[in-house]
Amino acid sequence: MLKYLVQLTFDLMPAGLIIGMLLAYIKFNFPKLGSRILYAACGLGVIGAVAMALIVNTSNPLSKKLNLGYIAYIDLWTIAIFGIGLLLLILFSVPILQRKTGGPGRILTYLGAGAIVASLLFYCLPVVLAYPKNFDLGGETIFSTEFIYRFIGLVLGALLAFIACLAAYKIEKYLKEPLNRIFPILVTLALFISYSGIAVKLMLSRRLLHQNHFLFSMVKMSINYSEWLLILEMIVVLAAAVVLFLSNMKVTEEYSNSAELRKIRASMRLKRRWAVCLIVCVILATINVTLIDAYNNKEPEEAPVEETQIVGSDVVVPLTAVEDGHLHRFGYTTDDGVLVKFIVVQKPGSSAYGVGLDACEICGDAGYYERDTEIVCRRCDVVMNKNTIGFKGGCNPIVIDYRVENGKIIVPIQTLVDHQKEFQ
Repeated sequence: MLKYLVQLTFDLMPAGLIIGMLLAYIKFNFPKLGSRILYAACGLGVIGAVAMALIVNTSNPLSKKLNLGYIAYIDLWTIAIFGIGLLLLILFSVPILQRKTGGPGRILTYLGAGAIVASLLFYCLPVVLAYPKNFDLGGETIFSTEFIYRFIGLVLGALLAFIACLAAYKIEKYLKEPLNRIFPILVTLALFISYSGIAVKLMLSRRLLHQNHFLFSMVKMSINYSEWLLILEMIVVLAAAVVLFLSNMKVTEEYSNSAELRKIRASMRLKRRWAVCLIVCVILATINVTLIDAYNNKEPEEAPVEETQIVGSDVVVPLTAVEDGHLHRFGYTTDDGVLVKFIVVQKPGSSAYGVGLDACEICGDAGYYERDTEIVCRRCDVVMNKNTIGFKGGCNPIVIDYRVENGKIIVPIQTLVDHQKEFQ
């Protein structure tokens, strides 16, 4: 659940904040033509995103031709369109330049905002639309607890981004000149700084640029500090919310009677509430991409490799050492110095035991850990059904030969040696 909550915050929150502010900026400061162009851009972005998600995530002739190389070029063009839109928005949002250029200047402002919105939706949404397809259920149905948890994380992340988008729209609506022009540009510029690093990385990977220290540092920063670049954008939005909140603390407008005063105060309360709403959304998003992300990616403690007995050509584990129902890890070091690990767990409500390598055919030697009473893959976070451990399929441990005799689990050493390649 936490994984998808964090991912949705990364993928949708930046786009939601910018789209909300740009929609309000164009709608309340320019004629209806600007709003129509922006809504059309939203429609084009969504249609393009859905088409891309279907092409990439379904089996069709076009998806086979559209390999990763072409997708990288598409991403580059999308980021380039974002940059062009930002340049137009910065240039033609200046009132002096608008007065000199007249109608064409306003249209270029609309087109700039539309280019930003369409490219953002096209860039962010295909990944989000593919999340349900990528839910790894470990062979379980969509009614399983794990699927429900993942779906809840997805919904919460999307809901947070939507509320933040709506709050950003309201904040921009209530901001006064020139702040209502400055903040949308600053927010968009903050995100473009992050996208610039991604664009440079794509161009280096396609050898469109020659690598040097400056470009390497730029890519390194965009990767290592991606959450802080998102926080930079949210700081700008937070500043806009704080400005609106503080500017509506005291009545400064003139009024002629108590009815007008009540109306003004009601309007000010509404503005403060939207400001608080956006502040809360920003705080929650910041917690998601810092504390929750760190907690979710925390390396779980690995159960120690317990002692075993070597009897002739076998590794022997007493049943008394594994009859508590918890995960137990054992190992054997081969002549090549490779530690081959296997796990043993007693199956619920049974005297049977699940035995397999501490590795699977999908995730390799990532191994497993115990979370509460569940056995979980370290790499893909799939929960194992304890009753299926010892059987082939999915992310289950690789099956090995063993037998149970005289209160002991006996694993042939040759079996472990034959699987040492899994741990090299």
